Amino acid sequence: MRRTILLAVSVCLFIRVGLCQSPITISSDSSDLSRPISTLLDQIRERQGLPVTYEDPRYSNSADIDDVTTKISHDPSEAERSGHRTLIPKGKAISFVYAPTDFNSSQQAESVVARMLQEYRMLGGPTFRVMRDGVRLHVVPVDVLDAGGNRARQGSILDTVVSVPGGPRDGGGLLQAICDEVKKQTGYEVGVGPSAPSNDLDGYRTTEGIDHMSARSAIERVLDKSSRPGSFVWDLYYDPGDKSYGLNFTYVGPARTPDSLR
Repeated sequence: MRRTILLAVSVCLFIRVGLCQSPITISSDSSDLSRPISTLLDQIRERQGLPVTYEDPRYSNSADIDDVTTKISHDPSEAERSGHRTLIPKGKAISFVYAPTDFNSSQQAESVVARMLQEYRMLGGPTFRVMRDGVRLHVVPVDVLDAGGNRARQGSILDTVVSVPGGPRDGGGLLQAICDEVKKQTGYEVGVGPSAPSNDLDGYRTTEGIDHMSARSAIERVLDKSSRPGSFVWDLYYDPGDKSYGLNFTYVGPARTPDSLR
């Protein structure tokens, strides 16, 4: 009897380990191909708890842009008369396979995300790279098709170095001041979306400013001082119609950083 029980336990453990090692396939959304990499990263966040951010390139080539004005308008005729066009990015369908053990450390996580980005580039998509800064990984653009169809280098707008004078404000005010400074230096508006962690930001009171820091690091600083470090990540989406950005936030939780996924 004891031998039978031990055998049963061994089989259960074997099955459990096998399931943990089973490859996972994640795919873009066939009904919305505007941002396939963001879609895949969101699935990785949910499955692996990975604190990773995403940033759109600034699309300018017609092959990368979809005009959805008539599709989303309640009155297509009025939309045509107004002359305002609703444009969204047009991405490539992609499926990606990884194993859960690919996220056992931050180095492994960075490597598997880099492999996913390379596979997307091979499909004809923009070039992205992944970089690590503290507890987060960041996916940022490297190049994109220009209006003439040539790959043109394009860095991250959040590489912009900003300074914000000190003064009494809450976290939301400091976050907005950072975005305003990016617009001042680049001409591109960065709007803070409704998904911002307003409760945490409102509760963070400070007189500190930002002194000669990348906008990315400044945003991280505000998030991590107003909530537990690494709890929130963002997707920075570019609107090719308005030529502006929107900053959207996602909660991933503080406990499951890459080095804790063992």
